[in-house]
Parts: sequence; C-alpha cells; structure tokens
Amino acid sequence: MPTDQDTYAMLVKLDERQKTLFNMMTRVEKHLEQLNGKVSEHDRTLAKVQVYGTIALVTFPVIVNVIMEIM
Repeated sequence: MPTDQDTYAMLVKLDERQKTLFNMMTRVEKHLEQLNGKVSEHDRTLAKVQVYGTIALVTFPVIVNVIMEIM
C-alpha cells in the first residue's frame, strides 16, 4: 500500500504533467491562430485576384473593340 509521501509524489508528478500539457496546448493554439490568420489573408488575396481578373476579362475586349473601331 502506498504511503502518504508516495501518494503526494504521484500527485506532484501528475500536476507537473498537466501543466506541461496545458502549456503545449497553449503553444499549439497560438500557432494555429497564426496559421488561420495567414489562410484568411491568402483567401482575401485570392478574392482580389479573381475580382481583378474578372474586371480585366470584361474590359479588355471592350478596349480592343474601341481601338479597332477608331482605326
């Protein structure tokens, strides 16, 4: 049967393990927040590129047509 000191030592080890695990989880969560921010930034950039591409696809033929009509 474990003594009080053995039980206390096991509880201290358990407490230290829990602190370590919670610290690791905190670091992982912070890193995920950074990655999610980067993904969000890339999504916004991709949306801007798509908008500019759509504008170019619509206006470029009109500009070419106007130039051809002038000449």
